[in-house]
Order: sequence, then structure tokens, then C-alpha cells
Amino acid sequence: MKNLLVLIFFSSFFLLSCNKEKSKTNTFNLSYARNIKDIILNFKNNTNTDIIFLAPNAIEFESLNNKDYQNVYGVIEPNQSDKYYQKILDSLYIKTLIDEKMQVLIDLKRPSDGHSVFYLKKNSYLKVLYKLKIQRTAIPSKYKQIYYPYPRGIQENYLERDYITKFSKLNFGKAKFVLQPVIEDSLFIKVSEKNTNY
Repeated sequence: MKNLLVLIFFSSFFLLSCNKEKSKTNTFNLSYARNIKDIILNFKNNTNTDIIFLAPNAIEFESLNNKDYQNVYGVIEPNQSDKYYQKILDSLYIKTLIDEKMQVLIDLKRPSDGHSVFYLKKNSYLKVLYKLKIQRTAIPSKYKQIYYPYPRGIQENYLERDYITKFSKLNFGKAKFVLQPVIEDSLFIKVSEKNTNY
């Protein structure tokens, strides 16, 4: 009887450990890195499903001292997105602007505006590169990277909500649309006086 209880205890412990490990690994994760010239977003698809996701074309950095985030940012390097799905997203964006009578914004779109679409196969990873920009008006400080795309784009009253919501409901074949990765860490950078005009 004692042996049976020990066996049941260890079996339960093993099953709980396996479930915990499975829930830990069966995720879509994001971590950050930096080399000499780029900010790198590392996306890992630890699921058994191919996924479609969006990444913002600009990532912002917020000053820990002054809550200044408009002058330190990264702009996505071109030609990294999935071209097929990118055309679909861009067409939805243009249609939204036309419907909202904001056609003038179509020609004013900058590389930092909007989102890029990525297709990530199951149990694989992807690096997305951003060029770091520090404007001369930045405040010397330690800055933390902000990744906010969605719930902001979906739940709040932004123009992005309309076309992102429509895009997320498309049929992607065997791939599944994933709103946002699990963020594993933050990236911190130091902006010194030599980077600014102060």
C-alpha cells in the first residue's frame, strides 16, 4: 500500500511538471537584443501551429526619468515582411483611409507608420531588425523599449483598429493569426549627452 501511494504521488508530480513545461513552451514569445547598428526583435513560435502576426514599423523607447518616448525609436529595416500578406494588409489600410475620407494620408505614409506582416512556421524563430534613431532633442537618460501594438490597436479608438481587426479575421489557411507575443524581457539603452544637443 505504501509503495502504491508513493507511485501515485510521483506520477501526479510528473504529470503536473509535464503540463507546466508544456504550457511554458507552447507559446509565442518575444525577446530583445542589440548589436552595433540594429535593435533585434527575436520572435519564437514554440507552438505546433504556423502563425501570422504583425509587428509595428516603429518601436519606441521611453525615458525612465522623464517619460519622453518620441525622440528615441527604432524603424524597421525594409523587405522583411511576408510580401503576400503585406499587400493584403496595406490594401485594407488604404481602404480604411478612403472610407474615413482621409485619402491625403496615403501619400504621406512614412516607413515608421503602420505594421509589417510576418509568417512564422511552427517551432521556429525569426529575427526582425530595426535601425535605432536618436534625435538631437532626446533627453540624456536610460530608455526602456515599449511594445504596445495590440490591445492598443484593437481595443482603443485608433484608426488601426478597423483594418487590423479585418485582417485578423481573414482565412490564413493552416496558419493562425496571433495578436501579440508573450514578452520575455525589455531592452534598455543609455542615451548620453553626446547623443543630444543638451
